[in-house]
Amino acid sequence: MAIKVALAEEEVNVEPGGSAQVMAIIHNAGDRADHVALEVEGLDTEWCAIPIPSFTLEPGDEARERILIRPPRSSESRAGTYPFLVRARSLENGEAGVVQASLSIQPYNLLTLEIDPKHGTTSFWNKQTVYDVTVSNLGNTELNLQMFASDLEEACSFEFETERLKLAPGEAKTIWLQAKPNQVPVLSSPRVFGFTVSTRAVENPYLTASTQGQLERRALISPVAIWVAALFLVASLVWMFTRPHPVEIEEFKAEPAQITAGEKTNLQWKVDNADSIYIDPGGLRLDPQKARAIDVQPTTSTEYTLTAENRFGRLEKKVMVTVSNAPAPTIEAFTAEPANVKRGDAVLLRWKVNNATEVYVVPPGGKVDPAQSGMEHLPTRDTTYELIVKNQAGQTVSKKVSVTVFEPSMAQIIAFTADAAKITRGETVKLTWDVRNASKVEISGIGVVDSVSGEQIVQPAQTINYRLTATDANGRTSTATVSVRVDPPPTPSDSLESNETPPTQPGAMPNRPTEPPGG
Repeated sequence: MAIKVALAEEEVNVEPGGSAQVMAIIHNAGDRADHVALEVEGLDTEWCAIPIPSFTLEPGDEARERILIRPPRSSESRAGTYPFLVRARSLENGEAGVVQASLSIQPYNLLTLEIDPKHGTTSFWNKQTVYDVTVSNLGNTELNLQMFASDLEEACSFEFETERLKLAPGEAKTIWLQAKPNQVPVLSSPRVFGFTVSTRAVENPYLTASTQGQLERRALISPVAIWVAALFLVASLVWMFTRPHPVEIEEFKAEPAQITAGEKTNLQWKVDNADSIYIDPGGLRLDPQKARAIDVQPTTSTEYTLTAENRFGRLEKKVMVTVSNAPAPTIEAFTAEPANVKRGDAVLLRWKVNNATEVYVVPPGGKVDPAQSGMEHLPTRDTTYELIVKNQAGQTVSKKVSVTVFEPSMAQIIAFTADAAKITRGETVKLTWDVRNASKVEISGIGVVDSVSGEQIVQPAQTINYRLTATDANGRTSTATVSVRVDPPPTPSDSLESNETPPTQPGAMPNRPTEPPGG
């Protein structure tokens, strides 16, 4: 064999996390130069490092190369002896020299202990609490452990799920720990006890780990709870008498809810605990202590909103008022009788209207009852009367009528008569008159006659109205009228049926002689 290898030391000791150096001696016993590769077998490749893994050796030459061994400080680097090989292999012909050695990894120990939760609580009804205790072996040797728990005041009792644990390197186990106070009083303030949980290796009493926990003991009744309850009772009583009263709207309605245009409706409400109330639309702000209702007159269908508020809040409620269109007002008739009147005489005004809620007569300018159909008025001069009619929606219509007022005449007609109101054609009738303070008297169909008194025989041919007009010195007139009915004469057959003329009754007037009609 041309390549030979030897080690300066065949036993190597190393502590996890530390390093060891192995010197390899390689000799070329051949007769020619060779290229050699140095290898380590049997150890984790991550533990070993060869600074110069390959090199060239001349015939008869010898080389010394370092091999570095560094096992990590973890539980994976378990304590013990690990045999390994160092091989020097020719890269020219594949021949190799091999040497065996051993690696001893020294033991190391590392324990951790954790408790969860750190703080536990017991009460009068729940007298114990449970913790989770986790023990971890972070060393590279197997450990047998003993568990302990205690508090300085010896006021608590502890019980482990198991008091002995066996942990392989890198292994962790969790066990439960029950803790309870030795005494749980009925009345006491809460108290916290600190305790220590520890573990110790059976084989190595100096290998230990510990952690701290707390146990809170709560009595059935705490003085603080009594004070809190008393304060709560006082606060409840104070709140009961001074608690805020939210605003309440018991009722908000419209009476009636349906109206005709021009009518009014009454908004009514019942509100409690309100400092102020508003009604929209309209922006009405009302005193809730005084106002309980208000009249409104919407022109169209309107939704009214009542808003009640105090310092603790506000509340709204709505009501709908439906408005239907009102029929238009009309004037069927408006008259004044007579149309010409003497000063001092009354005029009778008459009218007929429909769909009216308000009626006015101007003059005199007063409002009259819509059910009224007439009134008297004494005009002092020529007057135009206007009738104004309004319906529920405020629509108006008007009509006018005029009256002429004249001054009374000084001429007085004492009498103007006819001695017969009915005659037969061909007969005559006597008109008689008596007039005072007249400068001229005139009779229609006759002409001017005596201005004081007189009579006139007339023979009208048909029914006629005689009108006497008396004019005073100022030209103002007074009139009087008398009517005479003229019947046709009887026919011959009527004379035969009567056989003979009945005798004249005592005191009867004989037929007047026919006279030519005057004027």
